[in-house]
Amino acid sequence: SNTLAVAIDDSTTTAPASTTPAPAPAPAPTTTAISTPSTTTTTSSSSTTTPTESPLDAAMPNANRAFDDLARANRAATMTIVRDGRSVLSSASGTTIDGAQATADSPMVVASVSKLLTALMIARLDQAGSLDVDAPMPWSEIDVVAHPGWADVTPRELLQHTSGMPVVRSAWFDGEIVCAEFLPWLLGQSPSTTRGRWTYSNGNYCALGLLVEWAGGMPLDQAARALLFDPLGLTGVHLTTDGQLPTDVEYRLGVARLSRLGGAGTFIASTDDIAAMLAAVTAADLEVLTWPGLIIDQYGWGHTGTVDGALSCAWVLEGGRTVVATTVAGSSPSTGGDVCDRVVAAVAGDLGIDQGSPDRSPP
Repeated sequence: SNTLAVAIDDSTTTAPASTTPAPAPAPAPTTTAISTPSTTTTTSSSSTTTPTESPLDAAMPNANRAFDDLARANRAATMTIVRDGRSVLSSASGTTIDGAQATADSPMVVASVSKLLTALMIARLDQAGSLDVDAPMPWSEIDVVAHPGWADVTPRELLQHTSGMPVVRSAWFDGEIVCAEFLPWLLGQSPSTTRGRWTYSNGNYCALGLLVEWAGGMPLDQAARALLFDPLGLTGVHLTTDGQLPTDVEYRLGVARLSRLGGAGTFIASTDDIAAMLAAVTAADLEVLTWPGLIIDQYGWGHTGTVDGALSCAWVLEGGRTVVATTVAGSSPSTGGDVCDRVVAAVAGDLGIDQGSPDRSPP
């Protein structure tokens, strides 16, 4: 069931092409900020529904069991579920770097879930007229030297992993240099023969992160706050390239090894903030955020994240009405896709819409 279960180390195989992308999911309502819970685990005791809507089990037994399993198997774990614009479950285990009890508002390395943030910033800048996702990439303007064969590659191709970007896997984790210094090495030759077919590569989102900085006129973390989080009253999002803060959950392998990823995987964020961000996605955003840039299954859409020592899942269900975000500091289960298998199915069970294990293979 995990043909398209994305890992941040580019270790997945190429998925079959589809000439007709899946339709964009229904838009989610705009929401206000999620308040930080005062206890380690909170579950809503009520849910507003109509007879035609799926009711939520207020006790959320499946989601709570899934979280408990993750918490037992890892140093730390957090989970946030938002429904109808408010937090209905906010759970955490483990401690932060300064020794405090972690909460679902404690920032953690989210691996490739970073790509959701980068893609949403591209969508917002496209709506503002600051860039055009269907125009050629402005390589020279973002100070990247690229082979002439890349001249007509567009941001939309990068978003959808159809640009022909090379797949270099473990080279992303050599540290030392940042995305802007690493990317020209990938673009020294024409796009590969995979152009036009989905071929997952971190290079696509490294490039998009640089595009965000150019079009937004500010560093990537500042752009994320200005475009995504400040309007919701949320704070705490930052980058691995700036190191970790005392209030973060520690990434024990050292965040320096993630420095090359840029917009593909350098964000540190809490599940509270990721869930609030996704609950505020609009119909206009979803004109840019489409499969195969987003991963889809029978329940909705989102992204997974996998890197040694950190796993993450962020998923939107019920056409945007429900969002679940989960991150663990550890390596159990083995991938972010496996985390999604557990938590998405669990939430679906609590919603009474269980359709089996999530199937993220191409439609």
